Amino acid sequence: MILALDSSTAYAGAALYNETGILAEFTWLSHRDQTTQLLPLVEKMFEVENLSPEQITGVAAALGPGSFNGLRVALSEAKGIALSLDVPIFGFSSLDVLAAAHTYLTGNLCALVAAGRGRFGAGFYRVKAGKWRQEGEYENLDLNELIERIEGPTFIAGELKPAERAELTRRLPKALILPAAVSQRRAGLLAELAWQRLSLGEPGDDLTTLQPIYLHQPVKAPSDRN
Repeated sequence: MILALDSSTAYAGAALYNETGILAEFTWLSHRDQTTQLLPLVEKMFEVENLSPEQITGVAAALGPGSFNGLRVALSEAKGIALSLDVPIFGFSSLDVLAAAHTYLTGNLCALVAAGRGRFGAGFYRVKAGKWRQEGEYENLDLNELIERIEGPTFIAGELKPAERAELTRRLPKALILPAAVSQRRAGLLAELAWQRLSLGEPGDDLTTLQPIYLHQPVKAPSDRN
């Protein structure tokens, strides 16, 4: 069973997942109070499903980009749980998790997470036939820079305030801003991605070197992802 934790931004998430699919999942607006809220909600999931932490066989953590302080909460908890239970940990970019939710689309996709002070962590992807590929690097952009960066028909998914949605719609007539309900990162999908790696027999990531993704410096794109 996978326990997945995400505190990348003010929106946080937690999920339990096994071979049958999602067992429990929370997504909530934490108001940047993830430190006190995350573990009690994890405990609630175990209680509701009548499960115990000893049944965890792997842990997944969202690595960001996102909030500088928020990113550390889920990753620290995930590392502690993986270490105490001696199970593998799997880290994923928060932008990749969001992109992976939209493989039903065909075309260009821009995934966004709030990075604070009116800026976004942005990832650009090409989606086709149920597969997605990141193009370029993760970027740290304000709204005007984001608008200048997007060319042609593009799906946009991520955390956007109403005024930001309105501005993007006005200035990018060829773009389609996806509804808020399908633009939210889901810990259930994070857990599913980790379950896929666990099922393939992957050993997991190195606990000592796994770190949050901060966008002070450009981050190179990974190879093809499914």
